[in-house]
This record gives sequence, C-alpha cells and structure tokens, in this order.
Amino acid sequence: MRDNSNLHLNRYNQNQLIEIFSLKDLEDDAIFSNYQRYDFYQLLWFTNVAGDSSYFLDFNEYTIENNQIVLVFPGQIDRLDVRQKEGYLFTINNDILFTINQRLNSDYLNGYFSNVFISLNDNEIIILENLLSLMVLEYADENRITLMQSYMEAFLFHVASLFEKSDFFKNLQKHITDPLVAGLMRLIDANFIIHRETDFYANSLGLTNRRLNEISMKGTGKTVKQHLQERLILEIKKEIRLHRKNLKEIAFDLGFSEPAYFTRFFKLHTGQTPSQFRDN
Repeated sequence: MRDNSNLHLNRYNQNQLIEIFSLKDLEDDAIFSNYQRYDFYQLLWFTNVAGDSSYFLDFNEYTIENNQIVLVFPGQIDRLDVRQKEGYLFTINNDILFTINQRLNSDYLNGYFSNVFISLNDNEIIILENLLSLMVLEYADENRITLMQSYMEAFLFHVASLFEKSDFFKNLQKHITDPLVAGLMRLIDANFIIHRETDFYANSLGLTNRRLNEISMKGTGKTVKQHLQERLILEIKKEIRLHRKNLKEIAFDLGFSEPAYFTRFFKLHTGQTPSQFRDN
C-alpha cells in the first residue's frame, strides 16, 4: 500500500490510476479532519469502527458500522475522524471507473444513488478480502493497470450486486420505476450551473416540460426546478466550506450576475445569508 507521507488525497496522483491505503496508516494525517473536495472516486471499506462513528458527506451525517462500504463521488466533500478506524481506502481514476461501469452498468456506480452505505455479509467479506489481497500484491509489485483494473472491476461488481439486493434499493424501486428519473438526475448534476430552466432538461430527454415534471414528481416527489435549486444550494455550501474563494467569486463562478441576488437566493432556501453560513 502507498506510503502516506506528504499525502494530499484531494490531489490525484496522475502516475497511479488506482491506489490503496490502510485507514490505520492515515491516523496521524489531517486529511480527513476538515472538509476536503476530491476530483476522483474514492471507495471506503470500514472493517472495524471504534471511537467517533460519524462520517460527514456533503453536510449529511452518517453513522458508520463495521464492514460497510461507501463510494464517494468526484465533487463531494467529506469529513471523518479516522482515529480508531480500520479498513481501506481506494482512490480510482474517473476514466477507469467510467470504463468499468460501461461493462457493469450499475446505477450505484453511475452516481444516481449516492452515499448509500452497503453492509457486507460473511460470504462477501471473504470474497472481497481475497480480491483485496490480489490488488495489494499487484500494487506492491509491478502494479500493472490491466490487472489492477480487472481486480477492481470484480470488487465493484460484488459491491454493486449487494446494493441491488439491499432493502434500500428494493424499497426505492417501488417508487422509482421510470429510468428517465435517473437520466434527469445525471443531466442536472452535469449542467445545473449553466442550465437552470426545465426547458433544457425536457428538450434533452425529448419530453415536454409538463411531462418531465410529472415523471420527476412521481419518482422523487419534487419538480425539476426544486432539484435544480437543491443542487445549486449544495454546491454553494461546498464552496463556502472549502474556503478557497470569497463569496463574490463563488457567486460569479456559479452563474449569479449580482452578489445581492446570490445572497437573496441562498437565504430564501436556507434561512441564513452566505456570510452567516460561512461564519457558523
């Protein structure tokens, strides 16, 4: 596994398309102590959890348990007290995961069902431990990307299969039966900064605005406009918490022509101004 000295996980190592870290080796590093944003995929496998069991992803607090796996998507931000945690962190190049999912065609991997924690049964633990051993051996030796990608594909195949067997997915299927909902969510995630009107998404999916809103309401209980507003608010919160830009820069980068409109929009949907959110 990779030596974590001088480690900056939010900066992808271009020389390594798949990397493996032990969580115990990261205890003395501060990478998880504050919110970080990543431009690549991360797969976290918690094998033994002690101490603080909270894990914050995009401002949502999750309680992690032993032998759980979660996939963290590019653009998300997270915070975790890694002390007293055992397990593994895999970082995966975006193109590699895209190639893998072209074959697996998993809704879990494509990001529609994000931040679902998957609990492993005894049989799957054995299978994943064997695959992990193969990856660690290859990673420490020749680190051939063809083999590493094959092992990771097998690993993700089992993770995605467990997701499709989970109660969460079965319950969700009862409410979301139209594949257009998944397509809409992907379109919104890719275009929400530039395109904030329902027309664009309806035209992209070959539907009328009314029909698309009917599908969205049936599948999610929200209109297209509500999804766009929620996605934009989430992005604003991420940018503020990262402290890389001032509020005016965030406003212009996210398509607001005037800082005053940016402030009104944020307060309308959160009950506080961007400055109050930043200070709190």
